[in-house]
Amino acid sequence: MGSGSPTVVLEAGLGAGSQSWGAVLREAARTSRTCAYDRAGLGRSDALPGVHDAGDEIGDLERLFDRARIEPPYVLVGHSYGGLLARLFARAHPEEVAGVVFVDAMGREATRRQLAIWPKSQMPAQRRDLARPVRDGVDLRRGEALASGIRTLGDVPVLVITGARTWKHFPGMPPPLRDAQDELWRTLHAELARLSSDHVHVLALSSDHFVMEHQPLLVARAAAALVRASRDSAPLPPCERLFNGPGVRCLS
Repeated sequence: MGSGSPTVVLEAGLGAGSQSWGAVLREAARTSRTCAYDRAGLGRSDALPGVHDAGDEIGDLERLFDRARIEPPYVLVGHSYGGLLARLFARAHPEEVAGVVFVDAMGREATRRQLAIWPKSQMPAQRRDLARPVRDGVDLRRGEALASGIRTLGDVPVLVITGARTWKHFPGMPPPLRDAQDELWRTLHAELARLSSDHVHVLALSSDHFVMEHQPLLVARAAAALVRASRDSAPLPPCERLFNGPGVRCLS
């Protein structure tokens, strides 16, 4: 939807497809051309045979851009696992990426670090589910390994959105574990912000993990900020100039 450059590319979370971006897609298209798509095996896309990983999905995205004639630069908007894919693409193609929005995204080695503070005696079924290396046909452990070495994206602008309620309302989670996971999540997202010398980090006060559903205008506004910065060849403005309304709090 929409028109103009750079193209905003919406990268959904694990097991989710283009339908998860409905409100964000419509709003972001007011600023620039905006695309959502279904990865292999999701929505209307054919599945890949066997198990695949993030490297395969980045290859698919590269072919999609080529065959659909979607030219760079791109603003990548990655939710959850989609944030891991956005990091991998931005590292592989820094000259094609005008900016990255991380929407409550997976941070570096998130699964390993989450399990390290999760006692085996607490919510064991959920812990085992988190520990599974393959989910929805995706080798998540391999994907996290591929992204673990990314410690910088240079001066590619980065905007991080953290859901304030991601762990606060996790059903049945003991409060000490919930608080520990919440603290780790904030640490992971602070690290994502520090991937770039040009970054903004904001807390979405009305959102759990699915920020694009609870505060879609916030996500669209973040994408629009990167579009404007690209068009103006300028750094991101201070957080307080971008997000000064209710429902948000600037962290950096």
